[in-house]
Amino acid sequence: MISSFELLLNDSLKKVTDAISQNERNEKAPLSIQALTQVKKELEEMIKVMDPKVYMPGYPRFIIDWPGEDTLIKELVHVAALYEKIRKS
Repeated sequence: MISSFELLLNDSLKKVTDAISQNERNEKAPLSIQALTQVKKELEEMIKVMDPKVYMPGYPRFIIDWPGEDTLIKELVHVAALYEKIRKS
């Protein structure tokens, strides 16, 4: 069974993948291709591990002060904060 948080992570991953595609088409994207690629790798690892004691993403500290007001950046920072609160039994 997929948890609602896992669905949220997968939704964020899809949005990052879409932003990478925008960037590749030379369209306006919320982050650079390098930042988006790194965030994508970290989201994939978060989905795989699902335990903040084993893996914590580093991307929030790099994107939190990114210039501009973008909802994707806010969402990604929020997802990382929620991930940090996961409790494994």
